[in-house]
Amino acid sequence: MKHPSFWSVNLDKMIVLRISDNDGVDLNGVKLHSTTEVAEALEKISAEHPDEAVSVEATDSKWYESIGKAIYGSHRAGFSGGRFRVLIDGKPLEA
Repeated sequence: MKHPSFWSVNLDKMIVLRISDNDGVDLNGVKLHSTTEVAEALEKISAEHPDEAVSVEATDSKWYESIGKAIYGSHRAGFSGGRFRVLIDGKPLEA
């Protein structure tokens, strides 16, 4: 089985948004509590490193509020398509 394009993203150029609760999104040890905070942080990183991609990685789908903030904030910052993926418990989110 061939994996979707997000599996071919260069992991060396990956921004990882970690989610393990509904209290927010973790970016390099900093907790982001809103969609706006996620978007602003990613826009800042993207300005310095335009080739980066975003991986939203949640431990469980029950953290849907934080997952939504990460997805919406990432899209607002311009990350989509081949520059964006969502993993739930290590598996790709299927629409």
